[in-house]
Amino acid sequence: MNTNKTLKQLYIEHHGKVSDKWSLYLSSYDRLFSEFRDNNIRLLEIGIQNGGSLEIWAKYFTNASRLVGCDINKKCERLIFDDSRIDLVVGDANLDETEVKILSKTRTYDLIIDDGSHLSSDIIK
Repeated sequence: MNTNKTLKQLYIEHHGKVSDKWSLYLSSYDRLFSEFRDNNIRLLEIGIQNGGSLEIWAKYFTNASRLVGCDINKKCERLIFDDSRIDLVVGDANLDETEVKILSKTRTYDLIIDDGSHLSSDIIK
C-alpha cells in the first residue's frame, strides 16, 4: 500500500501515463489533501492532459471510490485506465452538457481540482 508515501514520492516513482503539469503543486496538494487520503472520496480533476495525474491520484487515494477526469481535448477519449475507479469525461467543463456527464459518474464530489483552462472566468464558473 502507498499510504506512507508522499505525493511527491508517488509522482517521482510513477510509470505509466505522463503527468508533467503539476510538479510545483505537489507539496501543497499533499498538505491540503492528506486529511482525506484514507477516506472513501470522490475526486474530480478538470484538465487531465495525458491522464497520468489520475493514475497518481489512484495511488494516493487508495480508498477512493471514484476518480473522474474531465478534459476538453478529444484525444483524451483514447485514454484507457486499468483502475476501474477512474473514469473520463471529454468536454468543456463550463458547458451544461458536460456538467451532466460529470454528474452521471457520481452525483457528488468531495474534492475538485481545477487544472483546466487557467482563465479566471473559467475558474470562477
